[in-house]
Amino acid sequence: MIKRIAAAFTLALAFMAPAAASDIDIAVEHAQVIRLPGDASAVVVGNPSIADAMVHDGRTLILTGRLQGRTNVIALDRIGRVIYSRDIVVSNPVDNQVALFRGPDRSTLSCGDVCEDIPRVGDEQTRVEGLTDQQRNRLSIADQAMAGDDSGGMPQ
Repeated sequence: MIKRIAAAFTLALAFMAPAAASDIDIAVEHAQVIRLPGDASAVVVGNPSIADAMVHDGRTLILTGRLQGRTNVIALDRIGRVIYSRDIVVSNPVDNQVALFRGPDRSTLSCGDVCEDIPRVGDEQTRVEGLTDQQRNRLSIADQAMAGDDSGGMPQ
């Protein structure tokens, strides 16, 4: 009887393992390196607003989570054969994050030594727009500094 239960359990695990291995879990705003079985000449992402894929070299694919959701990625070789196909699940990491609710409005804070506002999908719109504008200005200043612009690093 015990041998039958052990055999059934082993058989159940064998059927469950491929299903668990079929999805790639990526956190929002994080990247994951995938080694391909052959050289890829094209990569297609089902919904590029959820995840992005870039071929680093012929056999290295870099996936980046953009927004929470589910999509897929397919890599093709030079004659159009599928060499890689997987589902991607992008989730929002919640470690060291706090959701602050003021009535129906939500703000997300990322916490280390101090907590700072971060824009997340679903947060209060005016707050997200303000944070996004601040980030855009910081990137503009950094771009100007890297380009050797003589404007003193101030956005125009």
